[in-house]
Amino acid sequence: MHERPVTLIVSDLHVGGGPADKGDDHIYHRNQLVEFVRREAATPEGQQGRLELFFNGDFLEFAQTNVKAFSHLSDERWCTELESLSKLETIIAGHRDIFEALAAFQGPGNVVTIAAGNHDVDLFWPKVQARICEVAGKDVNFEIGQDWVERYAGKLQIGHGHMSDVANRFVNWQRPIVTGPYGIECLEMCPGTLFMVKFVNKLEAQYPFADNLLPVTRLAWVLLGDDKSGFASVGWMFTRLIATTSWAVLGTGKDDGVGARLLASVQGSRSRAARLDAILAELGMNRERQWLAARSLDQEQLAALMFALLGRIDEAVWKELFELGKTGVALGTDEVTLSALRQAGKVDGKQELRDVARRRARLKEASVVVMGHTHQEDQLDLDGGATYFNPGCWTRYLELEAGRQVTLEDLKDESKYPYALNVVRIESNSGALAARMQSIDRYPPSS
Repeated sequence: MHERPVTLIVSDLHVGGGPADKGDDHIYHRNQLVEFVRREAATPEGQQGRLELFFNGDFLEFAQTNVKAFSHLSDERWCTELESLSKLETIIAGHRDIFEALAAFQGPGNVVTIAAGNHDVDLFWPKVQARICEVAGKDVNFEIGQDWVERYAGKLQIGHGHMSDVANRFVNWQRPIVTGPYGIECLEMCPGTLFMVKFVNKLEAQYPFADNLLPVTRLAWVLLGDDKSGFASVGWMFTRLIATTSWAVLGTGKDDGVGARLLASVQGSRSRAARLDAILAELGMNRERQWLAARSLDQEQLAALMFALLGRIDEAVWKELFELGKTGVALGTDEVTLSALRQAGKVDGKQELRDVARRRARLKEASVVVMGHTHQEDQLDLDGGATYFNPGCWTRYLELEAGRQVTLEDLKDESKYPYALNVVRIESNSGALAARMQSIDRYPPSS
């Protein structure tokens, strides 16, 4: 039985390859996680084996670690088991002290539970689990294949939350494994990971903070508003293809004609259409060739075509085919500001998970609901005396002064951005739950 009298829940650490890995956003410069685990192990509860440390999704950052390990043979498939293992070895090498601390934590009988999220779907592989157990303790518990995990007879409900996000949900979360060519099994690719693999990982080499605008649609808005060649096209493509919620929900009422101009640039130039047709023929993309030949290409088809070619052809060629140059795009009535993006993100992500938590608490008659995924800390009293918590993430997040225009240049220096490292602590006493959220570290420090 994995349940313990005290459950400690953290979420979205995104532990990557360590100091040498530019894609590692986990806060480790003061060894915060290792010190936290050691402190908890030294408490009376820890020494008596009364603790469960629960990583509520996206503990390990497979999507952005050791990117060369992923062969990307298809947009529908993520890593094979061997590719995921290769990524895991990079994570272990970069943060061996974390795994050693987790192993020591379990010594007196404490439990470590790792639940899968959209960034560590790789935990479904048996060999990945086995390798983690080798370095983090043979009794590590894995919670995979379900949206919710229950503790204390259902009074505590724990869910990561990505299955409520259209950009990061999986078709078959119970077993997200598909069969590829030659019968090789691969993980299912969710849309958000595909966009990250095809574009964000490359963008992050120059703009390290590019992936820390959440939800991921926020990055699309920055790209759409950027006047550098090609970025507006990428932003439009992403919002059209993946961010399927309405423009109003995303923070503006329209796309200001970017899609129409892209469509006109492809259909209005014979030379460009001919070049594009030749590329599609070479890649065997016959369906897309038919769209083009029929001269009935619509914006949804164009977005799908652009996305399919992203990463499969030379980046310079992609830009020549689809760039708009200086767009002069204005999103809505005001220029895009960081405060506007933050507010839109809060309203969308926070409110959506609050609604999910409220429904879950009512359905299960739960006292406490804990979720993650949004990277935004949150606490809310629900109906019937229940409480909802979201500890946020253990990475930096974007929060600059209101009124400053968002550009890619703002994303170059991540050291100036704040962070809040939180844990939700739930204690069971004679069937009643006492829960609170506490800060492990915060920058800048709370006043």
